Amino acid sequence: MGALVPQDSWLILHSGASMKTKTWINHSNQPARPARWRSPRAGVVTALITILVISGCGSPDSPPNIPTSSATNTSHAAGQTPQTSASPSAAYQPATANGPALNVPVPVLPDAAKEFSKAGLEEFARYWYSTLTYAYETGDSGPMMAITDPACMSCEKVKKTVSSAYANGGWLVGGQMTVHSSTSNFQDATAGTYQAIVTIQQKAVSSYTAKGSLEESLTAKIARPDIIVATYQENHWTAQTAEHLTKN
Repeated sequence: MGALVPQDSWLILHSGASMKTKTWINHSNQPARPARWRSPRAGVVTALITILVISGCGSPDSPPNIPTSSATNTSHAAGQTPQTSASPSAAYQPATANGPALNVPVPVLPDAAKEFSKAGLEEFARYWYSTLTYAYETGDSGPMMAITDPACMSCEKVKKTVSSAYANGGWLVGGQMTVHSSTSNFQDATAGTYQAIVTIQQKAVSSYTAKGSLEESLTAKIARPDIIVATYQENHWTAQTAEHLTKN
């Protein structure tokens, strides 16, 4: 799923648009650099950022075909899908400086996101970000990895690093993704891949130790466009990569 790097535009996820080199681009004029671990937990927020800044998911070798259709204006809070598997009697409580989130609803794949269609891909892209939000709030990247290609090595690293943030009683506060729009031209880009442009925004995120000590924090970022590249096989979508379309 070292010191903070505020110029990096995502708090855990995302790369630049260079898909041929399969590298995650640092969103500044400075070269990307690996995280400097001070301890097994120290710098966990920065580590989550750096993972996806310096290493890319499996991506097609051709540049993305950006859909020309306009994005919708309806906001959609990732992680707040109408369908959840949480018990009605278990009230959701977001994480605070006093403790981790409780009774976080597990995102449920909407029926619309199962379709091989323009609308299906757009809904799948929204759902993908809800699973990333769930990983932030619980340390469980299972739902995200279940719909992501195993070749996405950076996603695998996020999974391990998010888990480490929650190891030994630690937790993260914030980091939820809001999807403002998702749109696709639904054209076969290359080798059976299809692309959706998703405008997303992430909340501020902080890392706490089991004793409640604040380790690191980063402020919220402005909304920006991302691209989800996915394939459709055996009646379901699988994300191959998720990347930024712009550096700034």
